[in-house]
Amino acid sequence: MTIAEKTMTTPTWEAPGPGLWRRDLTHFPDAVTRYFGEFLTEFFNSIGMREGFRNYGLLLDHLDMRLVGGRMYLRPRPVGAPEEASSPPPKIIFKLLFLLHPELRYRKKRVVEVFAIRLWREDRARWRNELAPKLRQRNLELQQIDLATLDDTALRIHVEATRKACFESWRIHFLLLPADTIPVGDWLRYTCEWTGVTPAEAMMVLKGKARGGVVPLALLDQLADAVSSVEASIEILHDSRSDAQSRVERLRASDPGVARALDTYLNEYGFRLVTGYDFCDLTLRELPQVLLRSIAAQRDGHTIPQDTTAEAAAARLRNRVPADARAEYDSLLEEACVAYGLQDENVGITMLWPGGLMRRALLAAGERLVSRGVVKRPEHLLDATSAEVAALLGGPGTAPSGDELARRAEERRLLNLEELPVELGEPEAPPPAELLPPPCARAMLGHMFYITHFDADTARRPQAMNDRLDGHGVSGGRYAGRARIVRSAADFEKIESGDVLVTRITSSGYNVLLPLLCAVVTDRGGALCHTAIIAREFGIPAVVGTGDATSRIPDGARIVVDGDRGVVEIVG
Repeated sequence: MTIAEKTMTTPTWEAPGPGLWRRDLTHFPDAVTRYFGEFLTEFFNSIGMREGFRNYGLLLDHLDMRLVGGRMYLRPRPVGAPEEASSPPPKIIFKLLFLLHPELRYRKKRVVEVFAIRLWREDRARWRNELAPKLRQRNLELQQIDLATLDDTALRIHVEATRKACFESWRIHFLLLPADTIPVGDWLRYTCEWTGVTPAEAMMVLKGKARGGVVPLALLDQLADAVSSVEASIEILHDSRSDAQSRVERLRASDPGVARALDTYLNEYGFRLVTGYDFCDLTLRELPQVLLRSIAAQRDGHTIPQDTTAEAAAARLRNRVPADARAEYDSLLEEACVAYGLQDENVGITMLWPGGLMRRALLAAGERLVSRGVVKRPEHLLDATSAEVAALLGGPGTAPSGDELARRAEERRLLNLEELPVELGEPEAPPPAELLPPPCARAMLGHMFYITHFDADTARRPQAMNDRLDGHGVSGGRYAGRARIVRSAADFEKIESGDVLVTRITSSGYNVLLPLLCAVVTDRGGALCHTAIIAREFGIPAVVGTGDATSRIPDGARIVVDGDRGVVEIVG
């Protein structure tokens, strides 16, 4: 039975192996392309998070990853646990493992070192001083290659080199993941326990500590200033009679200073993925209307507001901490402030930029093959495997036909009409924290607290009635405006200044939209998701984890977003 036929018969989806598999809705809500799916499978089932988990002494070995119906499902695998294990061993055996199992002995020793040396401080410094400059330079070098001048062999080599760069950049991203999750989750877990506040309330204390996630605005400011100094450039910016791409080119030609500022901005951000993480997602260069509207909004003075609430919120929260725990609270908060936002700071360079360059390389190959009548559309190449792409460019192996690639693209489109389960398989019991060595328990509980509140559970939330939706208020304030429903990349260019973005979930690539937005509402997410972090930094109201905002709110409806109460109301 083909996938197209399955979609007509409401298929039953089965777990890809023993245990409980959870769908990653916060990063990959849609069926992934075949090229990207192969990349994900190879990455997670070889390197994945293994290095980061081991370096921080976590008791997780890795995350098993499988694709089901084109969606990504994950299963955490504890150190030393057999694949078929669904519960911890008996208590006596469990305790003996930390004395006898070499890897568990290493993790037990390593986690003590991690807390003693505060490893996350070293990793943050290493990211900023060593890794970020190195990866940025490699991205620029790949970006500067004129793909049109390459013959098929050279283009094939470039595609593989870009894939290798993506692989290494992803490795760095996940190597650094615990440097964010452990210290922030550690502080947040204890804070909620001591004070009784929600994670979203506590996170307001960290507002202003993750400014690395909004750095695109610095170069956008310079571009907006350059445009504002030239009358002809201003006229082009607001000329709605011509198409957006031609206006971008006219803007570049209007003044040398504007051209320099535009090219500087696009050189840094133009090839980064904006609409998601898959290679089928769009880059900023492919969204000229978004680019122009962002420049106009920034020119109108849309800047990050000065924080006036975090200091007062911090004082109120500290007063709720028991007096005998305040010294420990202060120490934990200091470390959380150091670590907070590292994921959002690095994801642009480690994932979105190399991913955009991978898209560029594949589309260049696709356009070449279309011109020869080998494939029907350039983007169909995204549904080939890496070996098939190589074969299509003259390498060894069997190349799929253009009809076959078109069929795969259509199957993926049909798969996206299916809503797959959030979980597959049988629940697995985690080891009781009281059985773990205390430093191991502390690291694991902090890490898992962070992950849990990255994507809070929406499945059990009762449906709100009539024109009200309830979610998690993660960035305070109240705003009334027009809702723009963004379900796919094609919806992005509908967004105008002053809109409320309503989407399933955001990636860090959405940062380029910030000058246009006055509030954000999402289906998924918790107090630590990308949406929450960036909304707090930018000072706009946000309600996440509503469950069904994109299906219940009509596009263009007037809505009120209350980020303090976690409520969205449809008012017109």
